[in-house]
Amino acid sequence: MNKSNILALITARGGSKGIPRKNIRLFAGKPLIAHTIEVAKAATSVGRVVVSTDDKEIASVALKYGAEVPIMRPAEFAGDASALIDAVFHMLDYLRDNERYTPSHVLLLQATSPMREVGDIEHAIKLLQERGGDSLVSLCRTENSLFSKNSDDVIQTIYDGYKSGTNRQSLPTFYKLDGCMIYLIKTDTLRRERSFLGGKLIGYEIERWRAVDLDDPQDFVVGELIYQNREMIKKKIKDLLS
Repeated sequence: MNKSNILALITARGGSKGIPRKNIRLFAGKPLIAHTIEVAKAATSVGRVVVSTDDKEIASVALKYGAEVPIMRPAEFAGDASALIDAVFHMLDYLRDNERYTPSHVLLLQATSPMREVGDIEHAIKLLQERGGDSLVSLCRTENSLFSKNSDDVIQTIYDGYKSGTNRQSLPTFYKLDGCMIYLIKTDTLRRERSFLGGKLIGYEIERWRAVDLDDPQDFVVGELIYQNREMIKKKIKDLLS
């Protein structure tokens, strides 16, 4: 996989509702989007790092931290009800039509996953190659027993392996999307299926404690505490395993 053919695309619209101005709000001392830009630029397997945004201030911050902003995102692709895939194709079409640049793979990185590391990107790219996949998504383990709750607070069982008395270790392992740490896909698969979960889909597993997705204020506060103490967390987990 040629590095020049892997495009890291960071999407960051200005109108976030849960946390106003979220993408450029300071997180651990720098604008939130800067963490994603710096990790993407440090990944040697990535050829270009571009940001799709409708917001001039976000664009300015992105340029400051070394990303490209080839074109501003139109308002019709930046609303609350706008589909992210439309913003992705807007950027891909622009690069194809105006720069004659068509990447072989698109690496979608959203700024709301600041726990992403350079190694995650490198390992994900390598894993997609080794497994012969068309696309890859990051995920983490979730509970073996799954339930939903209706408007009357009545619990409904989706899957409960414990009911039969099965030991936890014997139950199947379930996974959930970690939020938006890594989406990687062949460009032709993306164009054909208009989804980042297309073709032969490979899963890249991350630790549950790193599955931080900043959607609301409590996510932001707790996520920042985890980020600031991530090396200590890694050490304590390693010590428990030794």
